[in-house]
Amino acid sequence: MPFLKKKRLLLLMLTINLEDKSYNKPLNKEFKTSIITAFEKYGLLKFTNVKDDFIKFVNQFTYNYANDARRRKERMNDKNIRNVDGGKKKIYLHSEASFSPSQPEIVWFYCIRPPETDSGHTLYCDGINLWEKIPAKFKLFFLENQILYKLKIPIFLPQKKKNLKRKWYLETPGVKNCILDYNDHTLNFDFFKFALERSRIQNKYCFANHLFIPLSSEPQILERKFLNNKNISETDFKVLIALADKNTKHIKWKKNELVMIDNIRYMHGRTSINRKESKRDIVVVQSMKSNFGYGSTNPKI
Repeated sequence: MPFLKKKRLLLLMLTINLEDKSYNKPLNKEFKTSIITAFEKYGLLKFTNVKDDFIKFVNQFTYNYANDARRRKERMNDKNIRNVDGGKKKIYLHSEASFSPSQPEIVWFYCIRPPETDSGHTLYCDGINLWEKIPAKFKLFFLENQILYKLKIPIFLPQKKKNLKRKWYLETPGVKNCILDYNDHTLNFDFFKFALERSRIQNKYCFANHLFIPLSSEPQILERKFLNNKNISETDFKVLIALADKNTKHIKWKKNELVMIDNIRYMHGRTSINRKESKRDIVVVQSMKSNFGYGSTNPKI
């Protein structure tokens, strides 16, 4: 891959130095293609020496942006740049919004200011690698059984109408019982999906979902269960957690780093943050759809 000079493979993460590149202007076609090829192969890229106009770089790989959760405040005078979730607690592995039809294709994290303490590391777990390590009896269960998410999504409605609920629909396979509730400005529906996804790589599946997240941290999810009263035993679930933990790596942030994550393939999270930590400042951008085809470079691993 020409143009990817000053690169290194570290824990399945390719690091690309943008210091000498005019990344905030239209990219050289060959350079952009080499980034897309690397992203489709590895699923996670780190860019260094990226200034706070990084959104101009992100724009060049994005067809449209996701509507981020309303709890995250806008940053840098751009509605597509948001704070990451606050608090100091650990955030468990998950694929962003994988419980809903609004799952973004790419998630970007940018480090404005790294933590002063050795805490608040971003976690990442390759769902392809994890799926290959999952025992056969678990694979059979996940291939046969869908997850049902009962959702209550806050939305903007032009006016409040008392005692008005309206049947609605979303043009997404797996959505059922969709109701617009004007009383509390929410969209309520059931969403059915599997715990694994087709990856960008032919004949490879990835285990990337929202099963590890405690529901207490996701107020939009009213209920999460497998269909037909199927379930995983507590013992088996602990085996899955242990496998995921064993295959999880850390990003220890440095200033002006930008990370591009395939949100269909990878799960991410965060280690707990030291209670004395006050400097850590990370923002997030969600590309709902990329402007290059899914698996367009026919990557192989």
